[in-house]
Amino acid sequence: LSLLQNPGIWYSFGITVLVTVVSAGISMLLGLIFALWIDQRTGTVAYLIQLIGLLPWVISMMVGTVLWRWILNGDTGLLNYFLRCLGMKPIAIFENKTASIVALIVVMAWRTIGYSMVMILAGLKGVDKGLLEAARVDGANAWQTLTRIKLPLIQTPVLLSTIVLTMSNFNNNTVPLILTGGGPGTATNVISLELYRMAFTEYWFGMASTLSVIVFLVNIVFVVLYVRMIKYDI
Repeated sequence: LSLLQNPGIWYSFGITVLVTVVSAGISMLLGLIFALWIDQRTGTVAYLIQLIGLLPWVISMMVGTVLWRWILNGDTGLLNYFLRCLGMKPIAIFENKTASIVALIVVMAWRTIGYSMVMILAGLKGVDKGLLEAARVDGANAWQTLTRIKLPLIQTPVLLSTIVLTMSNFNNNTVPLILTGGGPGTATNVISLELYRMAFTEYWFGMASTLSVIVFLVNIVFVVLYVRMIKYDI
């Protein structure tokens, strides 16, 4: 009961939901755009685009986050270096609450764009070309073909990707820990960091166990949704 009365826990859940939903939404939107773009191309260009898009997903999460930490660093970061070269004022991202949350969302979205792109692209490659040709013969434009044929037929990979990325971002501990450490203050103290702090910093094992059960139940909801989506037939 004392756990649920702790405002810090509710804030951690709130910021976790915000970061999870927004980053997954950005990943899915950009993944869809890239997949549609690649689907219209063949040869070396298509392979290069896929390679670039997949790099954030296949490289080590820790390496990628450390790289972003260096880029966004207020003193020696690459971003502020370019801003200084342009005569602009440097930005102390990790000292500003809003900027830190935005940075966390951007990095988590960047890491998962490749996954959503590949999943959606696989769905697009499975669309019957005869349907697309028939739509063109009937006078359908590109927008009508996308909204009336392609998107309805790829809704299964889109939904599955959304659920997988939501689970991944909700439980992600590495990116927040390395990028912001939960700061400034508790601005980016997502629930995974709060659980880590309770168990291994404060040694509140009872509260940490209770919180882990709550997080587990939330994940069960995601798993149930995932299983239901798998049973969906196009």
